[in-house]
Amino acid sequence: MTFAWDSPVFFDELDLNGTLHNSRFAVHVERAQSALFEELGKGWARFGDRDPDLHYAVRELHVEFLAAVTAPGPLRVELTFDRIGTTSAVYGFRCGGDVTYAKGYRVIVKTDPVTGKPAPWSDWYRETFLENQS
Repeated sequence: MTFAWDSPVFFDELDLNGTLHNSRFAVHVERAQSALFEELGKGWARFGDRDPDLHYAVRELHVEFLAAVTAPGPLRVELTFDRIGTTSAVYGFRCGGDVTYAKGYRVIVKTDPVTGKPAPWSDWYRETFLENQS
């Protein structure tokens, strides 16, 4: 499965060259990840209400920049379920519609909310991930 999300690019995200600043792609991927979790029924309004599977840290972010986003407006972000381990999960991403502006992958590690140490994914998370894997 590919999850698609249109993330709004705002004028103040453009750099002095009039293009989306490279650091902002991570924000748009993060927004898509949050939207995915909401669609899967794991949304939250207060920090303390987060599902245990939403306690995670980003371990790695790899981005290839392929074309410039030169104006505000919606940026399509597509996420794929690439790999899951005991405590980590890898999501691929592609930013763009007809034009691919950036692509890469993001590794997250589930953490215990008390100790902050890596913790195993729940059965629900693992099953949902595997059901949606490409």
